[in-house]
Amino acid sequence: MKREPEIRRFEIPREMVVAGVDLGGTNIQVGIVAADGRVLGRCKRKTKAHEGRDEVVRRVVDSIQRALDEARVPRDRLYAVGVGAPAVVDFDKGLVVKAGNLGWDDVPLRAILSEQLRVPVALDNDANCAAWGEAQLGAARGRDHALAVWVGTGVGGGLVLGGQVWRGPRLTAGEIGYAVLFPGGQPGMMTVEDVCSRTGIVNALRRLLPAYPESALHRILAEKADESGAISSSMIARAYEKDDELVRKVVDRSAELLGGAIANMVTVLSIDCVVLGGGVTEALGEPYVARVRKGFERAVFPPSLRRIDFVASTLNDDAGMLGAAMLV
Repeated sequence: MKREPEIRRFEIPREMVVAGVDLGGTNIQVGIVAADGRVLGRCKRKTKAHEGRDEVVRRVVDSIQRALDEARVPRDRLYAVGVGAPAVVDFDKGLVVKAGNLGWDDVPLRAILSEQLRVPVALDNDANCAAWGEAQLGAARGRDHALAVWVGTGVGGGLVLGGQVWRGPRLTAGEIGYAVLFPGGQPGMMTVEDVCSRTGIVNALRRLLPAYPESALHRILAEKADESGAISSSMIARAYEKDDELVRKVVDRSAELLGGAIANMVTVLSIDCVVLGGGVTEALGEPYVARVRKGFERAVFPPSLRRIDFVASTLNDDAGMLGAAMLV
């Protein structure tokens, strides 16, 4: 079997660049990153996972080339590639163990990409990459210990301990979305992700909306009547800003429950920095972060831990892409 190039862990030569790939179930985002962390070129396009593994890989490779073209960087200056995937990833083996959004099982993505690109490739879970991006270039920069929590369609998390991404021997470290909030609860209403994600918030709003005929959400949804009828993070944010009773009640409850779950992890691990990111956090902004922190401060032990840094992401949608680049 042909061996892939080994990743050598030192600073890249200044004339070289790395590519960071945020491979999502919906979109592929690529950035060409210089040795000093500047993004020189970008490419964003649809993943089209339904077209199969080989087509997704082809689109990743093509997206890297498009980003290089935008950066006006020749291919021979590409030093290495980092990839974050929405999956259970075996970092040491470079293996996508399971990726539900992509429909993949046991895909040796690192070896496949390395062979096609002829450069070293690093592969990790997307939430781990985003946490690493914040630790290297974002809100947790300079911190050796941090928990990053991403609240979007689901809830993901990544841990940085001792200045390194902590994956755990079973690859599940940081996965706060699967923490159980309500043992014995109904299926779909038990875990952090069930309740605190955008999906969970939307499910609660749809259940309760008929009982709140005056909710601003009725009018906001009516404005989108010609579309899918989906409730987006931006729509939730609009109603929240209007001090809508229903939306405030649902969002604040989910935020405080998330804060309690974060408190459990901080208490156990004695972490001194928490970063919140993801589409819900970006849309709702500082009031949401403050409400999550309220739930955190109520539950964390000892009380001295209430004073830790508890901040919003500064990299936002670039966190996963930049973190993937920083892997190499």
